Amino acid sequence: LVLIAVSAVIWRAHLTNSLQTEVQHTLGSLEKLHGNVMSAFAELRKSATSEPCSPQFIRELQRVAFVPDGLNEFIYAPGGRVTCSTSLRERAAAPEWLGLPDVAGIAHGEMSMWIGKRLDAIGRPDMYGHIVYQEPFAIVVPLQLLAARDIEGTQQQFVISSSSVHHLAGKRGLYRASVAGPGSLSDIRKVACGTNHPYCFAMVDNLPGHLTAMPEIVALVIALLGFYAIAPAAYVRRLIEDYWSFEARFLRTLDSNSVVCSYQPILDIRTGKISGCEVLARWRDLDGSVVSPDTFIDIVAKSGRTLDFTKMIADRAYHELSTALGADTRLQVNFNIFPRDLDCQKLSEVFNAFERDRDRFTVAIEITESDSLDVNHAQAEIETLARKGIRTYVDDFGNGYSNLHRIATLAVHGVKLDRSFAMAPDDSMMARMMVLAIDMMASSGREIVVEGVETQERLDLLAGTNRVAYAQGYLISRPLAIDAFADFLARHQAAAEPAMQAA
Repeated sequence: LVLIAVSAVIWRAHLTNSLQTEVQHTLGSLEKLHGNVMSAFAELRKSATSEPCSPQFIRELQRVAFVPDGLNEFIYAPGGRVTCSTSLRERAAAPEWLGLPDVAGIAHGEMSMWIGKRLDAIGRPDMYGHIVYQEPFAIVVPLQLLAARDIEGTQQQFVISSSSVHHLAGKRGLYRASVAGPGSLSDIRKVACGTNHPYCFAMVDNLPGHLTAMPEIVALVIALLGFYAIAPAAYVRRLIEDYWSFEARFLRTLDSNSVVCSYQPILDIRTGKISGCEVLARWRDLDGSVVSPDTFIDIVAKSGRTLDFTKMIADRAYHELSTALGADTRLQVNFNIFPRDLDCQKLSEVFNAFERDRDRFTVAIEITESDSLDVNHAQAEIETLARKGIRTYVDDFGNGYSNLHRIATLAVHGVKLDRSFAMAPDDSMMARMMVLAIDMMASSGREIVVEGVETQERLDLLAGTNRVAYAQGYLISRPLAIDAFADFLARHQAAAEPAMQAA
């Protein structure tokens, strides 16, 4: 479509130039014709000096008529009465009056004109011509000298524009319409008038007329344009798909306004109270839908904006928690970070907002142990973070790469057991291994958090071990928006207080 539009613009520009050239060429012909008429009048006054309508006078008229300018009929008509001419070689017994002219006052009042006059008066019956009169001579201008040429797709009109407009040849009304406006997308209009004569020429080129006149060529051009449009159209489509792909859309709109925080409560099994929450990142797409992190977390990692992303989440979480929760609330707030961002100085800046509210919030980071985690570097950073009041947990223990020795080596505050253990059926191998994993982690002296707790039986089992400090899962609560989390926290803490007193 773009190529067709561009081709149409180029074609229209070409037709406009061609039309302008044709109009100027025709105007040049009109100026030449006017010059020939004026020269003929001058030559008649100079050469036709014998007794009017005498044989010698007629020969003098004929000598002027031999000039090859297309004008070969001259009339002697004093007072507008035809007395003799190159065709009427004898003096008329009763000179015939030409009548009132159609146009008077041509060329500063020196000439008059009869348009399409029947030539019976000069012995040319059934013939017509334009008669230009300048006392005492008249010149017949053949109709063909002012005839519209047959140019495919165009319409033309010749007029005389003096005190009013007089039609000479072509399509009537074309001159007035062309002067009134520039035309439309389908019509190109051009008008030209002489500077030293009253003749004007109007020409209109109709684009649909050209198209209908050559359907085979138009079809071929469209087919060729379609063929050549395949490659750029495919390229444009790829650009559009890339621009609106999820990854491009996510990276283009990722900012503090598009991130969404959900809060999953963490239960202190020993007290029955909610002691903390894990902040889970979400993202709001352009259509308003909220997207889970499984869809975009790899994009964040690949983009190199992991630290910026964590700060967006931390800032939004602080704003929501500090606004929605009461001033007396004490809560540990857990954030997942990328292992590559385990840097005390950078993380201190990321969680700078919470630094002002240490009495209310304790920040904890969760890192996933991997074979790329440098133990010596991690150890130093964890210890420095601890001195700044930021706690560290190893997340998803038991899922993929896990090393109990390395966990015992790192000075982390706790370990989060992967949800696959807690969600396993009671009589499964994974369920039995959960108890063994808890025993092993407890021997390292670390706090134990079990994720994925979905049944009361599993929670009772964890409480019965006397080794698990915290639990997290759908039994306790799903991840909640900030308002729902604040309501849940108030209700749960109020219900847990009497139970604690009874215990």
